[in-house]
Amino acid sequence: MKDIYHMLKPWDVILTVLLVLLSFLPIAIFVSQQSQYAEEDSVNVAVITVDNEVVEEIQLTDNMETREIEIAISDHDNNIIEVDNERIHIKSATCPDQICVRTGYISKPGQTIVCLPHKLVVEIQSDSGEAEDIIISS
Repeated sequence: MKDIYHMLKPWDVILTVLLVLLSFLPIAIFVSQQSQYAEEDSVNVAVITVDNEVVEEIQLTDNMETREIEIAISDHDNNIIEVDNERIHIKSATCPDQICVRTGYISKPGQTIVCLPHKLVVEIQSDSGEAEDIIISS
């Protein structure tokens, strides 16, 4: 163990710490971009889609009720979605992995909950203004 400490130079430690700090840069950029969409006068809407078809849209801004929505995928597959004031989550699902249930509540624009076996997506969108189409070309 002593040999390892003798091999390390001060710049090795500084460079390692700098690289670890830089690894958090993408998270900071993503958070700052998402905060631009969350304006004070914007209205957050939870859009529930199954197999790319919109099933229901729920306004979350100024919502003061708690309710449950059952989405029946087939005879044996269903998801129960709970809306609690200004947040939403999947309360229970019949999928085997339960990742969508363990995701928890979402309430900010850009956050999503996905249930892959049922092709169900719950996404928070903000209708603060006109959406810009982004064209990506290479």
